[in-house]
Amino acid sequence: MRIPTRAEQKALVKLWEETGRELERIRKEALRGKEYDWEEVDALLRMGDSYDGPPRLSSGLVEMQRVFMKAHGRIKPTTLARSDPPPPR
Repeated sequence: MRIPTRAEQKALVKLWEETGRELERIRKEALRGKEYDWEEVDALLRMGDSYDGPPRLSSGLVEMQRVFMKAHGRIKPTTLARSDPPPPR
């Protein structure tokens, strides 16, 4: 795989930013045009109200990084327990 040049990387980042803004605009437009459905809202509220699992104590970013490291082969799946800090670089 060819590594993009610095100029190509900058162009990709700019394109990514522009695309992100456009997708956000489309999403907001679609939501703005959607009819408000009380049944859907009530269903979502009931789901949240009936949750009886453990409280979420983190955003999940640490776990996501652990999954990425496993996928990249930098750590073995059994190397880290949930409470262990990430390995030094």
